[in-house]
Amino acid sequence: MDKKALDWLLAGPAWLKYAVELQLLYIKPDIAPVLQDNSIQKLILRLKGNSAGIPAIKSGKVHYTEAGKAYWDLFFLADTGLTVEDAGLEAEAEEIFRYQSRDGTFTMPPNVQDNYFCMSAILIASLAKMGYRDDPRVIKYIRAAMSAQMTGGGWDCYGDSYGSGDSCPMDDMNILMLLGQYLDYRDSPRLQGAIDHLLAHWEEGTHLYGFGVGKRFRSLQYPAVKYGILRVLDTLSLFPYAVKKQGFQTMLDYVHGKAVSGRYFAEPADMVYTDFDFSQTTEPSRWITFLVSRMEKRVAGV
Repeated sequence: MDKKALDWLLAGPAWLKYAVELQLLYIKPDIAPVLQDNSIQKLILRLKGNSAGIPAIKSGKVHYTEAGKAYWDLFFLADTGLTVEDAGLEAEAEEIFRYQSRDGTFTMPPNVQDNYFCMSAILIASLAKMGYRDDPRVIKYIRAAMSAQMTGGGWDCYGDSYGSGDSCPMDDMNILMLLGQYLDYRDSPRLQGAIDHLLAHWEEGTHLYGFGVGKRFRSLQYPAVKYGILRVLDTLSLFPYAVKKQGFQTMLDYVHGKAVSGRYFAEPADMVYTDFDFSQTTEPSRWITFLVSRMEKRVAGV
């Protein structure tokens, strides 16, 4: 990244400057300005709240398909580099673990069964990023997920029961999002089937389990709640095997083609995050530009 682009990112709000310094420059920045940021304070309060936060999960009214609620608020904080301790969310993290069964799986309200790893993986991947990577309960969850891996290498809520080699792209992406945080899994041949499946989905343009790779998938939307190119690329960029594949490069090239003078716009914006620049489309988004830069840094490392 050239100095001009870096300076532009660093001129952003405290939370974005923190993410850039921590994840692109590899320096440990001061956390205080982030926690004093009004937008971050409001987000943390929402996560602690009983209407859209982690405590509200038990009500059955917090769904993984909705931005501006616990799943994706926590996802965003994890992406910035904040830890659970930084955000004062220790009690809320324990609330999540209350849904874990003895076998390591999670049964999330209102009707997310223990074999629906794709949904619980969103929360567990965020907790792993936020300081819980080596927590025995997270490790137990990973073991349970790996035991549910299909013969084709991916995951599906129904497993191999349909006799199909196909897995669900959402399952594959969300579980890989968690596993990619561990060095042992980043280079594991066991995950190549799930990676290949995500890349084939992009290259072949098929429609699987209700997920396509059309206009909505190709839009630079954050967070990519349903299934989007930014989150697929971000996840796959953790795996050297994926980065070396032609399908990954064509996907990244497609995103690069959207740049305007090296900067990226949100398209479309999710209006529940109006305090953040990925919720407006009239000006380039520093956050989305940062996300692309983070992918590029990982690719350069490979």
